[in-house]
Amino acid sequence: MKNAENIQPEKHSPSHGWTDIHGHILPKTDDGAADWDIAQNMLEMSYAQGVRTIIATPHYSPSQDVGRLRETCERLNERAKEIFEDLHILLGQEIMYFEELPEHLATGRALTLADSRYVLVEFRPSDSYGKLSRVVRQLLQASYLPVIAHAERYACLLEPEKMAGLIHDGGYIQMNAGSLKGGFLDKRAAWCRRAVSKGEVHFLATDMHDISRRPPNLGQAEIWLEKHGGRRLAEKLLQRNQEHILGDTVL
Repeated sequence: MKNAENIQPEKHSPSHGWTDIHGHILPKTDDGAADWDIAQNMLEMSYAQGVRTIIATPHYSPSQDVGRLRETCERLNERAKEIFEDLHILLGQEIMYFEELPEHLATGRALTLADSRYVLVEFRPSDSYGKLSRVVRQLLQASYLPVIAHAERYACLLEPEKMAGLIHDGGYIQMNAGSLKGGFLDKRAAWCRRAVSKGEVHFLATDMHDISRRPPNLGQAEIWLEKHGGRRLAEKLLQRNQEHILGDTVL
């Protein structure tokens, strides 16, 4: 992606079904799928839960070979097609924020989600609200659309009105699907469920890494969403909002 202002990425036509925008499914790439068999198992589990598009988001590394990432993603997409002809694997990245990020995005050394303007950016759990807000504004000024990865992890966003403030600044919120699961006394899960109910979450995603400890789990989120918000809420957070990323349009 050379320049977010004048490049028009190739559009991806979404299939019927859910889209997972955050998954560490590329084999032998980061701390996600350890091999091709595990990656295939993750594909099969995702498909069984209604997922039809996955954006693979390996962690950014300064030493990465972007060409190799694209080759691995294409190979995984081909394997997916051998199993399920309507399953699509696209490439993105989860990027721990660093000051030179806009420049690295502009020159293709860091990757956006599915070659769109959307950027999946993460922070340290202890980072301040001021930093998150500043980064959102910085990326917007560079013509990118910042998606805050697993927003439930940041202590600053648990404070009243901070999530709404970040959205007002122009940020988009991605929450891990597993965060909705928790007992009556689980304060973090209760906060996550309230945020969804208040409309402060744009995307639910798996952040899957394997088939046991952090497996695909959009099916569980779908059940909760339909129970507490109906089918429209499930479609909004698992499909319709994601179509803006796939089509590179502003949500």
